[in-house]
Amino acid sequence: MECIADNICSPLGWTTNENFARVMHGESKLTRHDGKWNLPRPFVASLFPDGAIAERFSTISTDAGRYTRFEQLAILSISYALAQTHIDAADKRVLFVLSTTKGNVELLNDENQPNIPRERIRLGKSAAVIARFFGNPNQPVVVSNACISGVCAQATAHRLLQSGRYTHAVVCGCDVQSKFIVSGFQSFKALSSEPCRPFDAHRTGLNLGEAAATMILRADESAADGWTSGHIAIRNDANHISGPSRTGEGSFRALRRVLPDDTARLAFVNLHGTATPYNDEMESFAIARAGLFHTPVNALKGYYGHTMGAAGVLETILSMRAVEAGTIIPTRGFGTLGVSNKLNIISRPTSTHEREFIKLLSGFGGCNAAVRWVKGSDEASSAPIIPKADIIRRVHLCSESVKLNGRPVITSAKGSALLAELYKQVAVNYPKFYKMDALSRLGFIASELLLSDIDRATLDDCAVMLVGRTGCLLTDQKYQATIQHTEQFYPSPATFVYTLSNIVTGEIAIRNKMHGETSFFILENKEPALVDELIRSAFADSETRMVLGGWIEYESADRFEATLGLYKRHI
Repeated sequence: MECIADNICSPLGWTTNENFARVMHGESKLTRHDGKWNLPRPFVASLFPDGAIAERFSTISTDAGRYTRFEQLAILSISYALAQTHIDAADKRVLFVLSTTKGNVELLNDENQPNIPRERIRLGKSAAVIARFFGNPNQPVVVSNACISGVCAQATAHRLLQSGRYTHAVVCGCDVQSKFIVSGFQSFKALSSEPCRPFDAHRTGLNLGEAAATMILRADESAADGWTSGHIAIRNDANHISGPSRTGEGSFRALRRVLPDDTARLAFVNLHGTATPYNDEMESFAIARAGLFHTPVNALKGYYGHTMGAAGVLETILSMRAVEAGTIIPTRGFGTLGVSNKLNIISRPTSTHEREFIKLLSGFGGCNAAVRWVKGSDEASSAPIIPKADIIRRVHLCSESVKLNGRPVITSAKGSALLAELYKQVAVNYPKFYKMDALSRLGFIASELLLSDIDRATLDDCAVMLVGRTGCLLTDQKYQATIQHTEQFYPSPATFVYTLSNIVTGEIAIRNKMHGETSFFILENKEPALVDELIRSAFADSETRMVLGGWIEYESADRFEATLGLYKRHI
């Protein structure tokens, strides 16, 4: 896989070059916001000025009113990246992959952008609107995998490009901030009241940011001096849906998978570095366990804040620019080491002659990802080969009935009561079940049925690959109700944590101690062939022996479906 063009649109600038130049000058748009969105507490974030996105969008289209802020920002970034190529984005051989965590979530408030149809709250619908702007006929794939979405989107594009149906993939990571997101992180007490300080002894939390970043990828690695990658790994720590492993287990496993034989070839490892106490500590363990005590490491959240679905793409692109310039970007905000393990954190501009780097990410749901990019690689191409796999067990669970391996399971209840009845039938003592949101309960019960005769000790390297249409939208609506009215403002962290679609994959991984890949995809239309391809794509990682995957959808207590299979690799 080769990256042939890119763009970053952020409050620091509308091009990659502008962003890189301002970062190298130490600039940031992290600013304290008081009273914004009528939030009762101030916060620090990197936000576009009011109206800036629409004003910029008007330079490429006269139809700004037809698109949300989120869509406008993504379209701008994609347009600027495509302008560097001769690619016809309307070609059916071009695939669009969108990385986002919350997309148009602000549409849950009817007062926001009232001219926009509310169906665009669905990530798949919004992605289709973005793809159709460019005339693309394919169904776009949305990767909604918490904070690691940007690297997962790169992995998804890499795998689908190998099918031969596509010549190019447009990978765009984008998120904008809103009352919904900021209030949720405030409910976690995760936000810092000052610019964040990754890995510093005095760090007090993260900042949020908004941005869009785009990479144009192709399978043909024909440029001898281009950026190439065939080294991507996604792993779960099977620890907790909102707290990272204290030993950095998932991050270490992902990192170990992409390391070069000679780690001296690494210019640096770009860390997630959110500046929260637990994340930074966890990453320090991952680096230490990998033996990278002397390898330069840095973090970029001090310039942009946490841009969520954009982070993995944006920070990869900036790292590419740094290597091309022979430099390592300093970790803005870092002063004194504040983690348990010794790290070579770069705090001032540092030169490098090496030509490759690793980007590391971690997120809610226990997910972790790593990608290694190489400039001018002379390595043999490592295009993923998807081996054959058999579906050895199947479950179909809907609001009316349940079948296991084609045979009906006798039940008396319907709707949400059916899940409670099945929970008692599988006779599992797992009190966390009652704290889960509806989507996670559905996935949990379906997976318990699917794995009922499986030795759980064999599932360490099992992946969880789920696809749906609405994801966690029902929980989003529930959380919105807690912040809709100022006089009844009580944001709930217990609800907010489930406003990420991938949490269901984490719940399954934690229950079964699965440390393989966990990913959640959104498709507006259920295409069985594409769903199956996304599930089987996990086998591109040769360490994956089994995959628990399928379609999962929870629209209401009377309308839900989980059609899952257990896939086993041919040995």
